[in-house]
Amino acid sequence: MSSRTALLSSLLLASSAFAHCQLAWPYPLHSPLNPATPEAIKDYSMTSPLISDGTYPCKGFINNPSSGMGSVASFAAGSSMNYTVAGTATHGGGSCQISMSYDQGATWNVIHSQVGGCLVDGMTTIITIPSEAPSGEALFAWGWFNRLGNREMYHNCASVTITNGGSGLNAKDFPTPFVANANVNECATIEGVDVVFPNPGKNVRYGGSYASSKPTTPTGFTGSNCVGPGATEDSSNSGSASSAQPSSTTSSQGIAISASVGINIGNTPSSVLSASIAHPTDVEYSLSLDPTTTALTPNNNAAHPSATSTSSSGKTCKRSRRRSEAGTRPHQRLIRRPRAATGRVAASKAEHIVHERKRGTGRVAALPATHRI
Repeated sequence: MSSRTALLSSLLLASSAFAHCQLAWPYPLHSPLNPATPEAIKDYSMTSPLISDGTYPCKGFINNPSSGMGSVASFAAGSSMNYTVAGTATHGGGSCQISMSYDQGATWNVIHSQVGGCLVDGMTTIITIPSEAPSGEALFAWGWFNRLGNREMYHNCASVTITNGGSGLNAKDFPTPFVANANVNECATIEGVDVVFPNPGKNVRYGGSYASSKPTTPTGFTGSNCVGPGATEDSSNSGSASSAQPSSTTSSQGIAISASVGINIGNTPSSVLSASIAHPTDVEYSLSLDPTTTALTPNNNAAHPSATSTSSSGKTCKRSRRRSEAGTRPHQRLIRRPRAATGRVAASKAEHIVHERKRGTGRVAALPATHRI
């Protein structure tokens, strides 16, 4: 038996007096189980859940102090390792996740999810550090959601070093971890139900009552966007919806389009909306939007502007008809040319002949109407 294993075994026996459970290996920040932890910063309440003792993430111990951030273990990417939890109050098990952070806890990626049976299936679990995990200093976090008792979250973090690393942990295979019962969102777990994580990642182990059924439908909690501060749950799995705001755009042909578009992300079909469009030729168009097509078609039933107003009885207004007919007559313009030795002003005005019938005679007088040019 190695000296580290012997030491860990003795510490685990001593931890039986502790309430609840805590990450025992790799040694978490401020761990009283780590002989290298200064006495002044040892947390003898390490087994207590968040809210009652500490905040998410890592009970608030990141860089608190910075001198306590030294790496406690080194793991090669793609290799197997084991993590161990100490304590006796397993609260019926539950579900837990292992995640890693390379930016001091600002962002996290799940590398392993235990759905059901956490702790009751064993206090030591063998997992694989993803081959994609990059080399460097990282935080290794254990998060646990108990099945029975108060609605709690436990979160312990250890500083580790990753060697022989890969290109990085992408969000699709290694999503942001589940967070609930931590006062950082509105999510809470349901007593008596093991949490089925909305985004467990690609490395999942099922245990307890889920060992054979292996469910994938999220359950065991209430709320939405159950992640930590600043993070966003993957919409492809969470079933969240969004809508686009009304927008206005103009095509190259001068067709002004104004429409409000509704989009549902998930299994709900998108709605089809129509909008009226103003066109320079006074032809009304209809814009149809659906998930697969966008159609812009003339509306043949639309009313078009007309130069002649017609009453409901079919009679045409005489004044409107006269105005209409006048608009179709050729425009006559008479330009007065200058005449020698007359002293008359040359063509500074254009005169238009206005015909007026004199009362009581059959004669028509031509009166000049002048307009400045």
